Amino acid sequence: MFDFRYFKKIDMHSHIGTWGNPFNFSGDINLILELMEKFNIEKTILCPSDSSKNKDIVEAYKNAKDKIVPVPWVDCTKGQEAYDELERLIRDEGCKGAKIQSLFDGYAADSPIVDPVAEICEKYNVPFFVHSGHEPFSLPWQIGLLAERHPKCKFAMLHMGHGHGIYVEAAQTIAKRYKNIWLETSGTSMTAQIYNAYKNVGNDKVMFGLDTPFHAPEVEIQKILSCPLKEKDYENIFYNNAKNFMGSLLD
Repeated sequence: MFDFRYFKKIDMHSHIGTWGNPFNFSGDINLILELMEKFNIEKTILCPSDSSKNKDIVEAYKNAKDKIVPVPWVDCTKGQEAYDELERLIRDEGCKGAKIQSLFDGYAADSPIVDPVAEICEKYNVPFFVHSGHEPFSLPWQIGLLAERHPKCKFAMLHMGHGHGIYVEAAQTIAKRYKNIWLETSGTSMTAQIYNAYKNVGNDKVMFGLDTPFHAPEVEIQKILSCPLKEKDYENIFYNNAKNFMGSLLD
């Protein structure tokens, strides 16, 4: 059995903030930094609790530039105001990508209102993180249609379909079809499907994430370590694939 603390890691998806019903949960930057130290995490892709809290991840980045990679939440229903904020955050505040959570904000992930976000990501050569796994707003094939319209934009499909077996299978089908889609593991339901994704979609396209504060790090890590893989494969999922995906944005 491998000791999960041994592997250097990049966490491709965590948050700070406070969430009300149905979660009634919170986590701050101190929790993030504590988990990074405990679980040998070199960098954390950090998102806020909603689009109104992007200033919080900018502040966290200023205080821990060697550890935090800030990615703002974009609510596409706000239109030009949201697009302008995203561009300012990338251009002026050091943010390294964009995230949408279309389930919470109430639009389809392949809606035309998402296109300007992908265009800004293309312009600044930063990745686009997209929540997946909940109908009717964030289904894997919707993300596939979005990626098809923006082949030069790099997409991370967060949760790789989440807890629904059909959506997890669809996430793999879509990521295998589109070269510009990678998969992130937090919250997905089965070790077997992480293994299948690594073997069938590509050993360079599956990336570890925690989704702090919603998931226990021990569980998210052990799901990967339970895959019947070799040490170099674990290193790919925990670290190498994310490093290659993010490139110089981690510097």
